[in-house]
Parts: sequence; structure tokens; C-alpha cells
Amino acid sequence: MTIAFLDKAEAGEILPTLYRIFHDNMSPILHTDEPFPGGREGWLAAVGPALEKAPRQILLLRDGEKIAGFFQYYVNGGVFMMEEIQFREEYRGTGLFEKLYRYLVGIIPEETEYVEAYVHKTNPKSMAVLNHLGLTAVEDEPNESLLHYRGRYESLVRRYGSDI
Repeated sequence: MTIAFLDKAEAGEILPTLYRIFHDNMSPILHTDEPFPGGREGWLAAVGPALEKAPRQILLLRDGEKIAGFFQYYVNGGVFMMEEIQFREEYRGTGLFEKLYRYLVGIIPEETEYVEAYVHKTNPKSMAVLNHLGLTAVEDEPNESLLHYRGRYESLVRRYGSDI
């Protein structure tokens, strides 16, 4: 398994592949053939412009040539945010969390106070990742499809150290 970080320009070139990842992860969870309103075109229209916001990259998990999942994140105003976390069961116990954490600690600004994340309410895989990182769901403005998680960055560093 390798981890590749793409900048937003590179990510834009592989949006159709990322849609397949989203579709393959979410369809079984939602018990539907099409997990996003508007299908593939609706998803591309929503995600494409989002890549233009702030410094943003996409993390791809690769097993040989197979793309297994992705994280999107951006750093803005001292806040680190993860979105659309998709994760496959076969990566549990592989050291992925540790590798990801080491990378994240390297890019989070020193003045960061909170780690924040938004995940689909229907995706237990995403919630498991956030729980592993020690983030908890917080009250937020009503949203039918997303849960907002938050944790103090200093607590994350205390839990895992700065050089895991």
C-alpha cells in the first residue's frame, strides 16, 4: 500500500475515478444504486468547484494500481478540516492511521486550536475513522446529511504525540 497526495490540479484530472470511489463506498450504505442527487454529473459539479477553495489536496490510498479511497482536506485560518472520508475495512491495522497522522501533523499550522471534520451521517466507516482519531460529534446548524466532528488539536497531539 502506498499513499499519494495530489494537489487540486491533479485531483481535478481524476474526479471521475473519485466519483467511482464515492459511489462504491456509499451505494451499499445507502442501499441505492445512485448515492448522490443528480448522479455522477451532480457529484462532479459539487466536488469540482470545492477543489478551488483554499489550499486543498486529495489523499489517495493505493494498493498496487487499485485506488482504495480518499481524503480531502484543506488548511485555512489555522483550522484543519477533513471531508468525504472514505475508507475500506481491509486497511484497518495496516498503519494507515499513523502514516496519515504523521503527515497531518506536518501540515497543520502551530496556531491551530481545533481539528474539525464533516462526514456523511450514513457512513459508519467515516465515523469509525474519526472516533479512532478521538474526535466527537458536536451540535451544529441542522444538516440532513452531514455530521460535524471536532476535537482540540492539543488533545490529539497528547493522545498520539507529535512524532507517532
